[in-house]
Amino acid sequence: MDNERGLFGNDLQRRLQAAALAAAGEYRDTPGAVFAARMAGTDDPKKFGWDRIEGILRNEGAITFRMIPINRCAQIEQRLAEIGCTISWWDVFDGPSDEIRAACERIVNRPREDFVLIEPSASDDAAFFECAQAFMAECGVAPYPTQVLSGGLGPVAFAVLLNPEDGSVVATAFSYFPYNRHSTHRKSAWAGLVAVRDDLRGRGLGAFVNALVLKKAVEEMGAERIQEFARTSNVASCKMIEHCGLSLRTDVRSGIAQPVEAESFTR
Repeated sequence: MDNERGLFGNDLQRRLQAAALAAAGEYRDTPGAVFAARMAGTDDPKKFGWDRIEGILRNEGAITFRMIPINRCAQIEQRLAEIGCTISWWDVFDGPSDEIRAACERIVNRPREDFVLIEPSASDDAAFFECAQAFMAECGVAPYPTQVLSGGLGPVAFAVLLNPEDGSVVATAFSYFPYNRHSTHRKSAWAGLVAVRDDLRGRGLGAFVNALVLKKAVEEMGAERIQEFARTSNVASCKMIEHCGLSLRTDVRSGIAQPVEAESFTR
């Protein structure tokens, strides 16, 4: 697929996605690099190189820092401030495959008839992926490019719930492997892009669609651990993540760095 065709979002988001796709092969084989799909990423700034990080911020406008030890966060903040940038941190939740599988089985084994489950693949119509991306964006979630959502760049778990009456999207969730062979997290999957239509929140759809992709990430993708990111101030999201078998990590954080004057990447 043409990279330009699979992009979605505002100009900044599309530019970052295009740059990440163009560098996907490099990021999959560079120590300290993370293929974060929406933008460049690093889980080891020293190995990845601060010259490279500064160049990405200058030329692309954002980079994500993943699984950074708490005792290194202040140093990163200071280094970013020196070049006119700032970072917005998320809290990290993760868990081992056995605990996640057990928790998710309890959730997905409860029959539901208020939606239709779709698990898109690379063979699905591009228009369907665009519809799912548009739904995420409407919910305030910056989408991934179609090339990643479809599994075209590696194994994924992508679940989309539809309203059986009109076929509209009501919920999404996604999981994939962002870390390369050099990373200590190489066997950990990341999960996210959890979005639920506003008027349907509070009905357990978020936990259900999240559990679907976590279970698939463990059983079909072979993930040994799974990570999700949220802010502890978002109580509903944290409860949903913990309900699926993940626990808050107090020793690491993840975040997005941008120039100080830039519009925030996330809502």
